[in-house]
Amino acid sequence: MPRDYSTDAIVLGSHKLGEADRIVTLFTSGRGKVPTVVKGVRKVGSRFGGRLEPFTELKVQLHEGRSLHTLTGADTVRTGAAIRDNPAALKAGLAFIDLLNRETNDLERRPRTFNLLVNFVAELERAARTGSGRSAPAALALGAELKLLLLAGYLPHLSSCSVCGRDKPHPVRFSAKEGGAICAQCPGDSFPVSAAAQDRMRSLLEQPLAAAPELAPADGERQQIWRAIREICRYHLGFDLRIDPW
Repeated sequence: MPRDYSTDAIVLGSHKLGEADRIVTLFTSGRGKVPTVVKGVRKVGSRFGGRLEPFTELKVQLHEGRSLHTLTGADTVRTGAAIRDNPAALKAGLAFIDLLNRETNDLERRPRTFNLLVNFVAELERAARTGSGRSAPAALALGAELKLLLLAGYLPHLSSCSVCGRDKPHPVRFSAKEGGAICAQCPGDSFPVSAAAQDRMRSLLEQPLAAAPELAPADGERQQIWRAIREICRYHLGFDLRIDPW
């Protein structure tokens, strides 16, 4: 591949580098997650300064380095300002970014994950603009997290007991180790999960992300779904999520 290239990207976050530079994490359509140096961005008058906030969608020009790429140009597609200005949307967005950052490796091409991220940011911005409170952004984050786990190959089994296969009576517990819902008779480290929460998880997985605000779970269901996602990450991916989207 050429060392200079263009790609679509969304900003996930950044941190300082030296006195004037910054390392920005971009998730790109062409090369996945790309750690990127932005030189002089902290100087007054930098042409990149206002374009590198989380959730900003860009068309970027990058130069490939040995370990870090360098930003050489950027055009803004969507600012994501409405998300950053809405506390509920911001927390939900950062919750999804936390999982995305931890689940993906640098420079691992993930076009379907990029499409999910673009869709999530667009829907989250729409929810932020409508002032829909906490439930819609949180439902969008839960739906996006479940879909990301699906893309990563960690789809929880919810239609029957993941140990014995029985679907009646309805499985009443969830075990990340066993791969999903389990019935009361089967052993395994688990926690209670209601039929309503399992149905809501299936709907969030099966329906388009745009439908998530209409599928917002009640508080008890939300806590169970969040715990299921968190336990999957702990057991299968080896990390603990730090941000509850609610």
